[in-house]
Amino acid sequence: MTQKVLLICLALLLCVFGGAGAADSPSEKELCAAFDHLEESVGTPSGMPEATYLDTLLAFLDNSPAAGTVWEETRKGRGTGVGVAFSVPTSMDRFIQYMYDPDIPVSAVVPGVVRLVRDNGSTPSGKGTYARLAEPEGGRETPIAVRSRYVMEITPDGNSGAYYGYDQNELTLLSSRNGRRFLLTASRQTAPSDVGKKGYPVATRDGGTLYCYSGKTGLTKAGLGWVDSYIYTSIAITVYYEDAPGSGTLKAVSCKWLNAGWMGKNMVRPHHIAEGIERFAQHLGRFLTSPNIPEPQALAGLVRQVRESGDQGLRTVLGNQLEALVAPDQKRASMMDREYVKGLDREELVAGILSTHVESLMAGGDPAFLNGLLGKNVGAKDTSLLTRRIASPVSQIPAGADPALN
Repeated sequence: MTQKVLLICLALLLCVFGGAGAADSPSEKELCAAFDHLEESVGTPSGMPEATYLDTLLAFLDNSPAAGTVWEETRKGRGTGVGVAFSVPTSMDRFIQYMYDPDIPVSAVVPGVVRLVRDNGSTPSGKGTYARLAEPEGGRETPIAVRSRYVMEITPDGNSGAYYGYDQNELTLLSSRNGRRFLLTASRQTAPSDVGKKGYPVATRDGGTLYCYSGKTGLTKAGLGWVDSYIYTSIAITVYYEDAPGSGTLKAVSCKWLNAGWMGKNMVRPHHIAEGIERFAQHLGRFLTSPNIPEPQALAGLVRQVRESGDQGLRTVLGNQLEALVAPDQKRASMMDREYVKGLDREELVAGILSTHVESLMAGGDPAFLNGLLGKNVGAKDTSLLTRRIASPVSQIPAGADPALN
């Protein structure tokens, strides 16, 4: 297998980060072996990744700069590969409390990146293990591993204007090295995505951004409205590592391989992936540093309150949110009317309410606004929302459009 890895400014990095206690930066061969092993670990039903490969990835992170693209790679059968380093402005405990609380959808933490996530095969015991991640000092003495499968739908891509839903398996591992805790996630798409659909950013009165999901196939990029596009394969390995034992900041690196396009051709370029990872890091940092965001327990309580509403109550709440936040003369505002809300399923309604609320909070909106709407519109209780999800079937690629993996 032909493999090419570009370790950017490696000599300089060794000078900067190669002080006492720092492991040497891994070789190209060692890094590729670690990636391969972690990808294989995603597909195994149990067990932990081997310590040698974890050490390789942590050494790579320790020897990477604080931010920016740290490597580029193209492997046959994987599509375009890029790794980006970034900082996370919070402690490991607080990060986990937001990102891995079973009651807080990830779309409520990074609403500008993830539209919604639907469980697809997670077991009650698996969800209980996710809760273990949030225990104080979890993973410090004994590693905690969680395996899950879910359907993720992302917000419209900044380059093509399309949004996609895809099924993937994921391994999450919380452990420690030399007193510093780290959290690793490795995921692999199980099948080609749903066909890409047109999505549009819509500005709000308070300076935030919401997204309109048209349900119509195609891209919004000029001249490409006719395209049937897919994410053929996607692999991601991300690790978050404490800057020091118990520190209030994390260093992270996210490595992603992507093959996406149309007519079986991979249209992804390295800068597309880098921009996507940087977008995630930006939105995560914005959420974690916003003074308006509720503490994790309060946010989880709000989610539970939302999920107690009946479908009609949810439609009323989201409709009122959009009417209040989107000016009638705003571009695309007419697409987000009551008829638009009426066409959303329960998962989409709840995700829409929460992401709209959080986006408004980060833009300086009123924290009490959603509570007021819920108080007026809560209908019949239905506790099934986040515990009995309906898995969306992944579309089949039309005949003659099989992916050309490169």
